[in-house]
Amino acid sequence: MNAGHHHPARVLAAALVLAAALAGCAEIRGSGDLGIVVERAAGSVLIIDTTKRTRLARVPGLGDLSHASAVYSRDGRYAFVFGRDGGLTKVDLLKGRVTKRVVQAGNSIGGAISQDGKLVAVSNYKPGGVRVFDSDTLKMVADIPAFHGSDGALSKVIGLVDAPGQRFVFSLYDAGEIWVADFSAPGEPKIQKFEDIGLQPYDGLITPDGRHYIAGLFGDDGLALLDLWNLDTGVRRILDGYGKGEEPLPVYKMPHLEGWAMAGGLAFIPAVGRHEVLVVDAET
Repeated sequence: MNAGHHHPARVLAAALVLAAALAGCAEIRGSGDLGIVVERAAGSVLIIDTTKRTRLARVPGLGDLSHASAVYSRDGRYAFVFGRDGGLTKVDLLKGRVTKRVVQAGNSIGGAISQDGKLVAVSNYKPGGVRVFDSDTLKMVADIPAFHGSDGALSKVIGLVDAPGQRFVFSLYDAGEIWVADFSAPGEPKIQKFEDIGLQPYDGLITPDGRHYIAGLFGDDGLALLDLWNLDTGVRRILDGYGKGEEPLPVYKMPHLEGWAMAGGLAFIPAVGRHEVLVVDAET
């Protein structure tokens, strides 16, 4: 063999040694103990190791995070952060950086990721409606304007959750409606609308079993419940008149049904205009 030529086996062996050395430099970790902390004033998120209680990275450039929320990809690697400025940012928790960011609206209030992890939906105040994106590329795949009334007005959308059967459920604050958008079939989503559910639904929640969607009503003394297993039964009022006969207190900040909890068959829900928490039997 000519001395000037490299033997393929030796080149391969050297490459493998180099690859092993590089792999040793980067800590191999699972994503299950990773989490994020939103730094709302700085427009950044911290990636933390929740087991070791350590900070791994700071990721800047996420815009207005004054009302930020996040959901995670099915494998736990990516966080999708929803900013108040309409920004949707995909953050790689393992690499500690922004993978993709789109400003999809003027004012947005949260979002959800679909059952199969392929779609990310964002609920918007301005323009009112829901926009749905491919979770891999963040390309928009559906635009659902929240039209209501005869004048073509757009309603603020709140209480957006993901539901079984590749569905998203959300409430229209200005219209007093709940919509169910079904993405289980290819093409345009199938949308079912429930009208006259009550005045000013301000937030929504879904029970852990994925069956019941509940919208809190800011303008009414009660909550609206939709059984997602039996949509034909429509929306029914629950806890109607829970503050009856009492003078409501001034509300300086709307409560969030996202701040509810469920334990031992009981649901704990904030009351509007009361210094109270409503304790509800989840069975009945």
